[in-house]
Amino acid sequence: MIKSSAILGGIATLGVLLGTSSGAALAQMSHDEMQSTEQTGEFQRIDQPLWVKGVVTAGGLGLIGLELWWFLLSKPKSRKATTQGGVQEVAVTVDGGYEPSQILVQAGQPVRLNFDRKDPSSCLEEVRLPDFRIAQELPLNQVTPIEFTPDKPGRYEFTCGMNMFRGVVEAQAGEVAQATITTTPQTTHPTALVNHQAEHSTDSKSSVEASMTPAGIQEATITVAKGYQPKRVIVEAGHPVRLQFDRQNPSSCYDQLLIPDFAIAVDLGSETTTVEFIPEQPGEYEFMCGMKMNRGVIEVRPKRLHNQDSAQHHAHAQK
Repeated sequence: MIKSSAILGGIATLGVLLGTSSGAALAQMSHDEMQSTEQTGEFQRIDQPLWVKGVVTAGGLGLIGLELWWFLLSKPKSRKATTQGGVQEVAVTVDGGYEPSQILVQAGQPVRLNFDRKDPSSCLEEVRLPDFRIAQELPLNQVTPIEFTPDKPGRYEFTCGMNMFRGVVEAQAGEVAQATITTTPQTTHPTALVNHQAEHSTDSKSSVEASMTPAGIQEATITVAKGYQPKRVIVEAGHPVRLQFDRQNPSSCYDQLLIPDFAIAVDLGSETTTVEFIPEQPGEYEFMCGMKMNRGVIEVRPKRLHNQDSAQHHAHAQK
């Protein structure tokens, strides 16, 4: 695979050669012409040799062709996933980018991408799959598996932490992908698959109901580690809410907390950060990291009649 550094180096070299040729042509101006220019004080047109014009023109066309190839015609290498134990699996080498950078899978089945990072560049320390809300660190010289399930056909992008290097997972419809993906009997990793599905199910249903303090404030604590735990906080409309975010993950993705519907944007330090607001209307309101990769939900339920309200209502009814 041709790396971007090699392409850029070739363009730079060609540019230097063109500059050298033009400089040599200018140096060929005769001494008499220079003296004539000095005596008359007027500018004179310098005619370059025909071969110099040809070199410059050919070089310019070459640069244009190289750029067109690089930006338009260069196609990413693709690879079809192989299915083992019910999981579609592909090894991705992380070295000056991702290879393969285009991965073909079948929609509706679990996918496992094994990222083998060999490049020490800080840009490739992390890989992100925004559509699946995944942001995973990639230790150097190690294989890091990442699992997810593309439920619908489509193109799902993965990028480095700085969004400079990219790849794509193309999920095809079942009847299309069935002919292209090699399938083996489901005997290799059935236990691992079941455990992964169980973990995913438990994680996605992680929720807590906020507790009411004597002062009438609904409180809940959320741990910021590999995502948010719990991911769903249940509160009641019309009462103040106090959420305490205990950050344990140093990733820059979690430097900021956003709750757009309540106009909240706060920095999360190493200590617990408290945010307060009052949800007036029932509904679901998202909270997320600063890069909008990891998310959680605040579920606001309709206001209920509490004991004091119920008693007042009962007394009023008796009158």
